[in-house]
Amino acid sequence: MKHLVGCVSGPQVMYTHQLEPIMIQIAKECNLTVVNSAFHQFEPFGVTGVLVLSESHFSVHTYPEDKKLYLDIFCCSETFDPDQVGRTILRLFEADSAKFQTIDRLS
Repeated sequence: MKHLVGCVSGPQVMYTHQLEPIMIQIAKECNLTVVNSAFHQFEPFGVTGVLVLSESHFSVHTYPEDKKLYLDIFCCSETFDPDQVGRTILRLFEADSAKFQTIDRLS
């Protein structure tokens, strides 16, 4: 089991309608199975999104005033590749940069 956590710089994701399709596309491209989702729109802006995965979860918290978002993906799939997922996140969010850390979880 692996847990990918990160901070992505550059995207100014202010609203749910911006975040949700990107998260779903990341899950699709990375072969993660979405079974449910929840998104919360903050006022005046900022979003928290969670995808419940059959493999565990994927969450994102946006801070548009800083052009940052923080995310974590916990995955129990043997085929989960944190490096590939990180590249997909950078590309789909059109990010300037990102810092990722992968944590190996005990099984």
